[in-house]
Amino acid sequence: MMKLHLLRHAKTNPHSPTGLDFDRELLPRGYEQITELKNFLKEHPIDPKIILCSSAMRTRQTLAEFQGLWPSASIRFIDDLYLASKQEILSEICALQTSDEMLVVGHNEGLSELAMNLARPRHLLKTCGFISMEFPFESSAYISQDTGSILAMFRVL
Repeated sequence: MMKLHLLRHAKTNPHSPTGLDFDRELLPRGYEQITELKNFLKEHPIDPKIILCSSAMRTRQTLAEFQGLWPSASIRFIDDLYLASKQEILSEICALQTSDEMLVVGHNEGLSELAMNLARPRHLLKTCGFISMEFPFESSAYISQDTGSILAMFRVL
């Protein structure tokens, strides 16, 4: 069984010092959301071996707060995950052709659309939203529409 987890970055400042969307940083509320998700993960632990993360500032900052939970995970910062579509994200996942548990840290709309495409019930990932899914395959290469089962979901109130 293949496990895949999707995490949307935490709450972010609407502006950045550089004026670029790519450089937007987390707000204090974002760090509060991360604390809430960490508490949720204590009861629903995951153990990703591979972490794919958009190279944008807000996704890197979000992941940095969780890295201590998975010290042996292989982290790959991928420029193409920045504001990627569901198909672009899925292509990155499938291309790995791995049986390793995986976490993707990214952005909407692509991340929510991917979550809704892979498993039911459909659900939108708000900031710091998290979904854990399982697939009846030995390789990420076979992950596709409606093949996942939801193991856990987290939504900040």
